[in-house]
Amino acid sequence: MALAGDLSEFPLTDIIQLVDLSKQTGGVHIRGQRGGQTLEGWLYFRDGKIIGASMPGMQPLDAVYTFFTLTSGPFRFYDDKRIETPTITVSNEVIIMEGVMRQDAWASIQKHVPSLTLVPRLVPNPPAGSSDINVAAEEWRVLTMVNGRNSVGQIAQRSGLGEFRTCEIIAQMLQSGLIEMREPHSDEHAG
Repeated sequence: MALAGDLSEFPLTDIIQLVDLSKQTGGVHIRGQRGGQTLEGWLYFRDGKIIGASMPGMQPLDAVYTFFTLTSGPFRFYDDKRIETPTITVSNEVIIMEGVMRQDAWASIQKHVPSLTLVPRLVPNPPAGSSDINVAAEEWRVLTMVNGRNSVGQIAQRSGLGEFRTCEIIAQMLQSGLIEMREPHSDEHAG
C-alpha cells in the first residue's frame, strides 16, 4: 500500500483508520513537528491493528499518544517494517479517543509551556490565598526537580512521567503561581 503524505494534510487519526480498514501489516515512519521541536518514530500495525510504537526515550503507548500532538511533518507506510512481539494491546478506537483528547490538551498546555527547553523555577512568594497547598505524589515528584536549572525536558525525562504528564503538571503549577518560567542561558549546562 502506497501511503505517504504530511500530517498537516492527513492527520494521524485518518492514517490509523485507513490502515485498519485495509487490514495492513507494516510500519508508519513519522517525522513530525510540535512547536519548534522535531520528533521521529514508528507506529507498527498487524492486520490493521496498532501493535507497537517507538520514539527515543518513550514507552510504546506514550510514543503513540505523542504522535497525536504533532501538527505537521512527513509520514510514510512501509509494509516490510515489522515487529515480532506486540508492545501495545489497546484497541485502535481507544487509542484514537485518548489521542484526540491528548491533542486537545496539548494545545492548551503549549500556551503555558511552549518549549521543553524552558527552565521552571520556584516563585519566592506565591500569591496570597495559596497558603493551603496540596500536592499529589506525581506533582511533588516534578516540584522537587524545579530548581531553576533543570529544563522542562530534563524534568520530564528524570521524573519518569513522560513529556505530556510533566508538562501538564508544570502548566498547572504555572497557573497557580507556584513556579515561573525563564529562558535557558546559552552558557549554562544543567547536570
